[in-house]
Amino acid sequence: MRSARQEGANAFQSLAVAGATGNSAGKPRSAARRMPMSEAAYPIVSGILDLVPASRWAFARIGPHGDLALVFESHRDGKTHRALTDELKRQRQEVPTGPRIAATLGQFGDCTSGVTLIFADTRETFGILTLLRTPDFGSLTSSEITVLTLALHAASDRLAELRLQTPTPITAKPKHQPTGSPSEPPDGAFYVLDADLQIVLAWSSEDQRRVASTGLHSRIAERLPLVLEESVRQLTAGWSSVSVNEPGIGHPVPFLVIQTQPMSGPAGFFVGVRVERYRPPNSLTAAVARFHITPREVQVLKLMLDGQHLDAIAKQLFITSSTVQDHIRNMLDKTESSNRSELIARVLGWNAAPSHERNRPSRSSAVTPR
Repeated sequence: MRSARQEGANAFQSLAVAGATGNSAGKPRSAARRMPMSEAAYPIVSGILDLVPASRWAFARIGPHGDLALVFESHRDGKTHRALTDELKRQRQEVPTGPRIAATLGQFGDCTSGVTLIFADTRETFGILTLLRTPDFGSLTSSEITVLTLALHAASDRLAELRLQTPTPITAKPKHQPTGSPSEPPDGAFYVLDADLQIVLAWSSEDQRRVASTGLHSRIAERLPLVLEESVRQLTAGWSSVSVNEPGIGHPVPFLVIQTQPMSGPAGFFVGVRVERYRPPNSLTAAVARFHITPREVQVLKLMLDGQHLDAIAKQLFITSSTVQDHIRNMLDKTESSNRSELIARVLGWNAAPSHERNRPSRSSAVTPR
């Protein structure tokens, strides 16, 4: 008689083999094909797939009683529900509670690697996502593991909110904490990029511990995930070693924020990049009162914080793009901000000083990130 682990592995093998075509290496498989945008988890899954390409993926919302309530997948073969159920069971045998990122526990057919994310708090499990890769995608890079870890905790909080409960902070380690169970959310990661945006230095306190404790094997990243690199490229457009370069803040996906800083020294000119989990403010009430932001401007601001572009904001609010620009311009004036990055920083309380109060000549000097 076959064990449950063998049956689960065979289920994932079927999931990986059936229909694994039509996706070239390096191109994310969009969640839009299989998950309606009305699904509350869509921004989470779509954002993760934009950051970390996969040959195949499967996601399930988990109900209050531990059953798989909703299942979405890149390839429909009738076996995903069983595969995810078995995968969740095996992962929970390793670590009973809390959010988890680990190597997928099964065989993958033509997929040679996989990662499983379990979205949870200390009381309940809210969802499970598996990402499987064929050899042409290669194994996960260290920067991909970092962004997946940040996504894990942000998504766990979001799915907890959808369960109509307040997420439970994970602050205290149990006396006998299982291997691989994170004790607290990660702070983020810092990278130094050269002029071609290649990584020359990376630091994340989570990477080494997670690789050691979860069975994930990664390649040293030479570049940031494509979505993050493009955001850095936009934020640093016009930077040079002979000009005054402005730090920037971007919100490329719903659960991540990136900050760019100019860095220079004897070795030349570099770009400092900090990638952090986006923590939405509990309320924009303080910023609204402080800067006298109108209700319509608040609507625009919230959509900006969700990473929406001008045309998308205009469509959702049934106004023109030029009107959206007018609202943004008004908020720039009210917050004394010189650009949208600075506007976001000020309304989120990140202590960005107004443009006219900053010492501009010091901008070209080396910056020590916080």
